[in-house]
Amino acid sequence: MRVLFFILLSIQLKAQWKIQTFENKASFRAIDRLDTDNIWISGSKGSILKSTDGGISWKNVCPSKFKDFDFRGIAVLNKDEIIAMSAGDGFENKAFCIKTIDSGQTWEVVLEKHEKGVFFDTIKFKDSKIGYILGDAIDSKPYLLQTKDGGKSWTRVQNLPDIMVGEASFAASNSCISIIKNSVWFNTQNRVFYSKNLGKTWQVLETPFESGQSLGIFGTFFLSKNKGIIVGGDYVDDKRATLQYAFTENEGKLWQTKSDYQRNGLTECISKITDAQLISVGTIGTAISSDDGKTWTAQDKESFHVVSCKDNKCVAAGGNGRIGVWHFGSAQ
Repeated sequence: MRVLFFILLSIQLKAQWKIQTFENKASFRAIDRLDTDNIWISGSKGSILKSTDGGISWKNVCPSKFKDFDFRGIAVLNKDEIIAMSAGDGFENKAFCIKTIDSGQTWEVVLEKHEKGVFFDTIKFKDSKIGYILGDAIDSKPYLLQTKDGGKSWTRVQNLPDIMVGEASFAASNSCISIIKNSVWFNTQNRVFYSKNLGKTWQVLETPFESGQSLGIFGTFFLSKNKGIIVGGDYVDDKRATLQYAFTENEGKLWQTKSDYQRNGLTECISKITDAQLISVGTIGTAISSDDGKTWTAQDKESFHVVSCKDNKCVAAGGNGRIGVWHFGSAQ
């Protein structure tokens, strides 16, 4: 197993992010955490990073044989069990997941798919047993896998509505699935699929987002069964104002927007700082909301793909090997 310690360059920024830059310049696309201290991040160049001190220091625990793979998703089941998802290569027709049961000391392949066009976008778990993987559509249906045994075995969800020609999801921030109790939502570029019963039945919810190859919804985040937020934009054309947010108060049946939600750039991920505050990140920068995502105040232009918060402490990760730590209510 390759154990690699990174040299960190720390810079204190005006907007309160304390930035660490890793030498491998990987693109970090996913983050999950067990608590305030134990945090996992994954991304390109065989990056499966582990921190046990709240993001102060990191260790890459990815086995050397997987050093060239792009791990676009990660799921922390408990302190010992973690699953890392390799997005795959649609041209090679292969995508896979590896799992550790000893907090990263050893890993084994628990899922490997060889199908034409297979590409994994997001992995999310309800608890230590029930989880989902969303991939690009195959055979005119959304490609959704479900596990009920902590990732040991996976089956494709069969009873989903048809998908439109060209409709897909973005593997940008491991954020295309949201789970609250028995409710599951996942998004494509401009629609949200919703199940009230952990995938037994589904309905399709329309949204105000435009759809395009680089344009649309990049993440779905529900705060409760009724209240949720979708985020997005355009990751290629950052000169044109596009919709960044929409919010719902009725399970996604109706999505509302405001005029100032049209901004240049891309919003990719949201996390809850406290019950009263949310934070969003993306290439557009950092923003904060104090009213369940109805209004957002820009904080900076720091570019991150993902963010996760616990007990007023946020960790964000993005391109060029960048990880940021922000302790709200402290001078760090």
